[in-house]
Amino acid sequence: MQAKNLTNKAKLVWQVILWLSRYGGLRTPSETLSLRWEDIDWEMNRMSIPEPKVEHHEGRGIRSCPIFPELRPILDEAFEIFGDKSEYVVAAPQYRAAANTVMGWKNSNLRTEMTRLLRRAGVSGWPRLFHSMRASRQTELQREFPPHVVCSWLGNSPRIAQQSYLLVTEDDFAKAAGVAKVMVEG
Repeated sequence: MQAKNLTNKAKLVWQVILWLSRYGGLRTPSETLSLRWEDIDWEMNRMSIPEPKVEHHEGRGIRSCPIFPELRPILDEAFEIFGDKSEYVVAAPQYRAAANTVMGWKNSNLRTEMTRLLRRAGVSGWPRLFHSMRASRQTELQREFPPHVVCSWLGNSPRIAQQSYLLVTEDDFAKAAGVAKVMVEG
């Protein structure tokens, strides 16, 4: 039973990592692994996201971002399981120790581990795993909110969003052609 619980907890840790990257738009590993429970304002439905990558720029270091509806259930579940046991939202000190060094943030092999997990699940990986999830979120949000708002939430500029994050999707082609999107099987 204890081994099963450890497996379920490890699974939850990975769900939190993936949901923060995909639905929160957090930079992974630095922002995802830096987020603490005290950074979550449950009543206001906001997160104060530490920005280690850009904290050296004036006026940067922490940004405010909504807790998007897709993200809330996994944060609630993680808080229930880890909230009193871990200072950090991602309850995996081994990843933080590997990534946050005296020389700054570096690769913590999250991509390697995620590739293994995807392979075990029978899912093909894709280039730039975590960057692609953040780009997908930027693209989705900009369909609904003005660029300056989305860029504030995700911690980049409209120029950087345009250069590095915004995607042309199959939905865009389908909408332009006036047809319903066809599901592509992979």
